[in-house]
Amino acid sequence: MRKFTTQFMALFIGLFLLLSMGVVFYTNQLVYQVTTQSMTEDVERHTLYLSEILEQQFLKDASSVQTAVTHLESFQLFLEDEDDIAFINNDGKLIYSSNAYQASVENQAKTKEIRVVLEGKESGNSGIVRNDTGRSEYRVAVPLYNENRQQVGILRLTHELQDLDSLQDALIKSVFVFSFVAIVMAGFIAYYLSNRISKPLKGISDVIESISDGDYTNHYIGINYPEVAELGNTVNQLAENLEAKNREIIQSNERLTVLVNRLIIGVVLLNHKQQIQLMNPAAQEILGIDDTLLGHSFLEMTKSYGLVQIIQKTFQKNKNRNDEIYVYHPQDRILDVNTMIVPNVEGRQVIVLLYDITQIRRLEKVRSDFVANASHELRTPVTALKGFSEVLLDGAMENPATLKQFLEIIYKESKRLEILVNDILELSRVEQKQVPLNVETVNIMKIIASCFQVIQPQAEAKQIKLRMYTSESEDVWALTDRSRLEQILNNLIMNGVNYTDNGGKVSVMVEKINDEAVIHVADTGIGIPEEDLNRIFERFYRVDKARSRNSGGTGLGLSIVRYLVQNLNGRIEVKSHLGIGTTFTLYLPLN
Repeated sequence: MRKFTTQFMALFIGLFLLLSMGVVFYTNQLVYQVTTQSMTEDVERHTLYLSEILEQQFLKDASSVQTAVTHLESFQLFLEDEDDIAFINNDGKLIYSSNAYQASVENQAKTKEIRVVLEGKESGNSGIVRNDTGRSEYRVAVPLYNENRQQVGILRLTHELQDLDSLQDALIKSVFVFSFVAIVMAGFIAYYLSNRISKPLKGISDVIESISDGDYTNHYIGINYPEVAELGNTVNQLAENLEAKNREIIQSNERLTVLVNRLIIGVVLLNHKQQIQLMNPAAQEILGIDDTLLGHSFLEMTKSYGLVQIIQKTFQKNKNRNDEIYVYHPQDRILDVNTMIVPNVEGRQVIVLLYDITQIRRLEKVRSDFVANASHELRTPVTALKGFSEVLLDGAMENPATLKQFLEIIYKESKRLEILVNDILELSRVEQKQVPLNVETVNIMKIIASCFQVIQPQAEAKQIKLRMYTSESEDVWALTDRSRLEQILNNLIMNGVNYTDNGGKVSVMVEKINDEAVIHVADTGIGIPEEDLNRIFERFYRVDKARSRNSGGTGLGLSIVRYLVQNLNGRIEVKSHLGIGTTFTLYLPLN
């Protein structure tokens, strides 16, 4: 709209100025011509008058050129200072001139007015010309005759038109002044008219521009312009409708954004150029990338050959795909990948869904291993019970010594079976956090002493020393469940005794670090191979299977310990060196 106003004002000012300048120019030319004609006629009359006087002199004394010159000198008294009177002979030679400059011209026949007279004309003029001083002048030449009508010379009168120059300067100034005034007036008029025309249209244009920028609150108010009121009302209604639709779209987008960003499934949207258009945080975490790759090719988002193949085949065959792949960057994962074709006006888009099923597959494997291990562990005592029972039924119970021996074995295996079943049930409860906790402030040093008292007989049997240390000046207290902490420490200390050779040592050290109670349970036992350290808390894992079975272990103790520690909001770490010993470090919150 500003462009329209500018163009309208420029056109109006141009036309107005052109018309005004035409009138002024015509008026100036008319004044100039009238003034020029009046001035030149005066010069011509004056020249003719002087020529008549000189001709009378020549009639009296035709040979008295000097007398004529004397008369010319006397004429100078009646002329203005800037005027010049000159006498030129028939050869074009200057005989007399009252102006030194004119006298310096060698051949006067070259001037226009003299040349015309020499050619036989009764008079000649130079027209209005500029002299060397830059002023306008007018020269008139007439022939001089004697009594025989023979031309004896030429009289020339040069008159400087100072008034004409002043008039011309005044006219030029008037043109500029009038032009300026005309421009100002035309500008005001054009501005008023353009506003009258463009203001209502600009109001509507501003509303439409606001709508295009997403601002629907701006409305057109055309109180003084009823001719466009209907159009304005239509635009206002359009703005209100678009605002309502825009609110709906924004709310839908916000809900969709929240939903996509909260998904644990990775979502990636690729356009028809196979460029990344959208990635949610889950996809960024799974692939180890960030949103700086938006707009880049999907090939830059992954190093997985399997994922690249699935996406490329989806684009090539225009068909949804589903597959399970392994990725190794930024960490080893198992992904369930689904690709879906989405039609679009610009071409096909593809949505890639990445579901991290690593934990599911691991749990499935753990469950499978647990079933296999549990079956194996149960088979041994069940087989023993069955075998010895069959022997007894076949007649061995008739022998009292054999009967007693077999019954002791049956009791031992049934006890082992009971412990195994109880451990399985206990593991299930702590894993599902179904174990009730009685949280209280407990003295950790006293709990360790109580554990030592329980385990002391087994330690003495192997001549293993049990030692407790602390770096604190007083007992260490923690807010925890007494019975569960005893269960954890009993298991760790007993493991140390079981896996330490005769004459070894199991030590427990307690300290406070920041807001945690730290308990180190160290032994001088056989140690754990480094490659098995990450498996130490798995179900049924044993460092030495024979030693564990002989000590009555089920292989579930450390698994139970791990879940109990988690239930107490703590954590547990293990360090070990093969043939040197193992250290379990337990961290529990003080409060």
